[in-house]
Amino acid sequence: MDPPAVRYVQRDGHALAYQVVGAGERDVVWLFEINMHLDLMWTDPEIHYLMERGSTFARTAYFQQRGLGLSDPVEHLPTLEEQADDIVAVMDEIGMREALLVGVASASGPVALVAARSPERVTGVVLIQPFAERLVGGNHDPVGWSAAERDNFVDGWRAATRNWGSGSTVPLWDPQEDSAFNRRLMAMLERNSATPAVAQAHLEWIFRLDYSDMLPSIQCPARALLVAGSPVPVAASQYVADRIPRGSFHLLPQSPPGASLGEAWKPIIDHVEQLATGGHPASDAGRYLASVLFTDVVGSTEVLARIGDSAYRDLRAAHEWQVRDEIEKAGGRLLNVAGDGTFSIFDGPASAVRCARAVVDGAGELGLEVRAGVHTGQVERNGPDVSGMTVHIGARIAATARAREVLVSRTVRDLVVGSGLRFADAGEHALKGVPDRWPLYSLTDADHAPRTVPRLAPKLSMIDQAILRTAKRAPQALRALVGAANARQRRLSR
Repeated sequence: MDPPAVRYVQRDGHALAYQVVGAGERDVVWLFEINMHLDLMWTDPEIHYLMERGSTFARTAYFQQRGLGLSDPVEHLPTLEEQADDIVAVMDEIGMREALLVGVASASGPVALVAARSPERVTGVVLIQPFAERLVGGNHDPVGWSAAERDNFVDGWRAATRNWGSGSTVPLWDPQEDSAFNRRLMAMLERNSATPAVAQAHLEWIFRLDYSDMLPSIQCPARALLVAGSPVPVAASQYVADRIPRGSFHLLPQSPPGASLGEAWKPIIDHVEQLATGGHPASDAGRYLASVLFTDVVGSTEVLARIGDSAYRDLRAAHEWQVRDEIEKAGGRLLNVAGDGTFSIFDGPASAVRCARAVVDGAGELGLEVRAGVHTGQVERNGPDVSGMTVHIGARIAATARAREVLVSRTVRDLVVGSGLRFADAGEHALKGVPDRWPLYSLTDADHAPRTVPRLAPKLSMIDQAILRTAKRAPQALRALVGAANARQRRLSR
């Protein structure tokens, strides 16, 4: 099988590249790591075999996050929500009603978010080399990491991105594959996938991302896979699996000396096939991950006493219309208006927080002081309404906020890393009726631009350009050359 034609779906004015192979009743979607170039992945014979094998048991889609490889460059790093939305957009473009989702390393977060918030679209999840807690800037040590392991991992990846295009990421995936030949191949993949500036920005975003709180909301079967000898500690990936109700952890066998880049992937594709073909019970689509927003007018009695019943009725009507308009523009759904407060729900936390800021500011222009609270967690469908502890926590957070303040939970703060939203620590609070004390954060800036990256395609040498052309026009020739080199590498390692 030759590499499939590259297709594109438009995402916020930029073309997102993806490929589709195979057919049938089952669907699988892979979100690749930053250095996994769509066309060049097919030039390694082992990887070619594995990607081809994927087409034998499912219709399979492959893509990298927007802005990388064959996709249009973008002005800012895509947020976790945007990457999750891109997965769903690719599925919709292909016509996949539901699919098994596979996230490679840093792509595990977006895959987990789709599974948590849209259980009816996801039949299973495979997370490869996952870790879910932030490694830089957190207020507690990440579970499963010693201080030395975390520092070595962070320092190793930062050094690799400083030398992006040299193949230095090979030992950070599988030390057994660290050979001169594999580094040359990886160097080509790196250079063609992203510029050094984009790679560095992506890495720093990953180090600060924490999606651990949404893992318990994943209802489908899930497998966390880790390559033996990986710099990611076993305990860190085990923690990801343990947080998922139907999750399981699998330590993959060690690659043989002299292994090619694709050989470590053989047991991975076995797990994907098992999960894709093994059948699964229907998920409980009544439970899903969502972000809730509560708003409330502060000092409404005083305003009523000052301006009178009629004027206050008109003011409340204007405020309610404003709230409905902001929620609709942000893609949310207004569930309830009770007295001076509102309750709405959103797919993602960033849109809920920005909507909260717009509601508070708009109310200020009307002469009202409003406070808002946002929380993300699992909710239960109850007819047109939703219920559950997440709803109660969101309401209590809003009740804790001061006038003109948007207050959020730590879960929300952790999930919106890279969105441009900024927060100040508001301390720990006891929320009425909710166990424990909760760290809360006050929104300080909703207009700060997301971290920008140079909107430039990777600069390729003449050799890189020639290899890319060959990969498109005569991929079988490149596979033959790489196969011969892999065989020589195995002989020399004996």
